[in-house]
Amino acid sequence: MKINFIGTAGLVPGMGLTVTGKRGQLTMLIDDNYLMEVGDGALRNINANRTDLNKIKRIIISHLHSDHFIGIVHVLFDMMNVRNRKEPLEILGPKGIEKATRGLMSLCELPVADDEKRGYELRFKELGASEEFDDIQTVRGSHPSEAHAYRIKRNGRSFFYNGESSFTKEVLDLARGADLFVSTVVVLEPHLFHNAPQDVGRAATEVGAKRVAVVHWPTEYEGKRDEFAKLIQNHYKGEVIVPDDFTVVEV
Repeated sequence: MKINFIGTAGLVPGMGLTVTGKRGQLTMLIDDNYLMEVGDGALRNINANRTDLNKIKRIIISHLHSDHFIGIVHVLFDMMNVRNRKEPLEILGPKGIEKATRGLMSLCELPVADDEKRGYELRFKELGASEEFDDIQTVRGSHPSEAHAYRIKRNGRSFFYNGESSFTKEVLDLARGADLFVSTVVVLEPHLFHNAPQDVGRAATEVGAKRVAVVHWPTEYEGKRDEFAKLIQNHYKGEVIVPDDFTVVEV
């Protein structure tokens, strides 16, 4: 299983994060057929990566905050207007994912909002508290916006992703023994609902993760990724990857 960190940035004004133009907002490609998260402007890096969007079977969203989700409109429009997509596309996410997606498409007044004109079918799956299907397991975490963590298993390997939930018991149980443990890191000090480096390090240690990668990491550490990794390694003794855009990791 191959994870391409196509975009790694986040946007939380006043909490240590800014968008600098050096990194695109969050989006990851799993092998060639799942897109996970589509932050604002994700299509720029998706196209720069020469991603074949017609191979994407699922778009997977953790929660509906804009830096994880709002880029979906232009991705869907590109599939229609540039790729001439015909195959159905499934969109997974929290309760309200269909209403939010259709609302954004209509708000932007793009023809992709029209089911007949689009040329391909959108199939939405709004997730419950805990589900397992195909190669995906998911649990609902704890965050002001309903957020889900995911585990994907392929060829005996497992990838875990936590998109801003606190590390609840359910989220930790989902992560146990993951070959690659990926989490957002939004703040540098403990916070009510955003994870700091020490939270990620302690959680990865508790669940016995083989390797850790972090996304949505603070821009003040651009050019100092080794220093940022050490903040996590103070609490976790394994390998810590702080990916830049387009970093590819084999699981």
